[in-house]
Amino acid sequence: MLCMLVLQRGIAMEKRRKYHVIIGSCNYFDKVVASFLADHDVDYFMDLVKRSDECKRNGSPFYDEASFLILKNNNYHGIVETAHDRLGSLIEELTVDDAEIYVHNPPRILMEFLKGQEELGNIAMKPYSEEYDIDRNTTQFVEKINAVSKNILGQVKAVEEVSKSLWYLTNSKRQRPYVVMLYGNSSLGKTELVREVAQNFFGGKFLEKHLSMFKNNNYADYFFGDAPNRISIGFDLLERESNLIFFDELDKCPDYFYSAFYTLFDNTLFKDSTYDVNISGTLFLLTSNFNSEDEIKKNLGLPLFYRIDKFIHFEDFSTEVINELTWKEIYSRKDELPSNITSEMIYKNVSPLISASCENARTIKYKVQQVIENIMYEDLKHDFTNG
Repeated sequence: MLCMLVLQRGIAMEKRRKYHVIIGSCNYFDKVVASFLADHDVDYFMDLVKRSDECKRNGSPFYDEASFLILKNNNYHGIVETAHDRLGSLIEELTVDDAEIYVHNPPRILMEFLKGQEELGNIAMKPYSEEYDIDRNTTQFVEKINAVSKNILGQVKAVEEVSKSLWYLTNSKRQRPYVVMLYGNSSLGKTELVREVAQNFFGGKFLEKHLSMFKNNNYADYFFGDAPNRISIGFDLLERESNLIFFDELDKCPDYFYSAFYTLFDNTLFKDSTYDVNISGTLFLLTSNFNSEDEIKKNLGLPLFYRIDKFIHFEDFSTEVINELTWKEIYSRKDELPSNITSEMIYKNVSPLISASCENARTIKYKVQQVIENIMYEDLKHDFTNG
């Protein structure tokens, strides 16, 4: 009798489903499953759901259970909300007993189901997690900072303060998120600095969210999570490709979103209503058009203010920097202009329009554009007159 039970258990163990749980970006998921796709004829979750639903509507049995199943993260949004409560059971209905299943960024309810089944010995589970980190090559640090500084004009202090933070993160074992606020008037290089940091220290990859767009309850659902079949910030964080997170224009974000940032900035594990996300070692770069730390404190409130590790001010451009930016903008347009319009010609016409102060990259770009159009149109008028 004992031998029979052992044999039956052995057969049951052989028949267990094997889950490959892959946490990370879509590119990472595709890399993990690449060899699997090459070696097997696979089924995709949503295709099976549609075929199963059709069988139910027709009152016919479903015989297409998959031996090899791919379940991507966007598939969770293709099923009705009520189906999420039984997502694990639904996968079992669509697969044979010894199926091999690749699951991408499972929501909490599915992950809890899988852990419970693994503890009971009903399934085998193999986890995969994408690794994120800042570039810790200290020998190239100065070279990278010089590359950042070269492309950020007029912000020597800001670049130096960012350099201090990056050097700290490069050499420390910090796990809790590190949060930096870049603040100052518009178009002084805050966003450009974020992109330079990404390019030089995070392989050119970062998750970017423009908070000025977050104006209504739909975006509240995004931050806090609502229906499990909708995209939330937890979904996007799981799908990120680096540990650099960029929140642009925090000053334009409604204050009722701030409590979501409390959890996000304070913990290595972020939870919304649907997902659990490991955010260890993340660098959050925030931008705003506030002009002082007192203004930041007043508008954001103390709970959020004190969750920000560092504040870096961007200075208004000096006369010298304004002149340098003007020439830089003119030179950047050189290849698009006809040969009879020279850089010197543009500068001569635009310099009277450029103020010695209170200019920024956007206003300079606008004025250079207007001058170029005026010069080109004057040429056209000349042709009309001569014609």
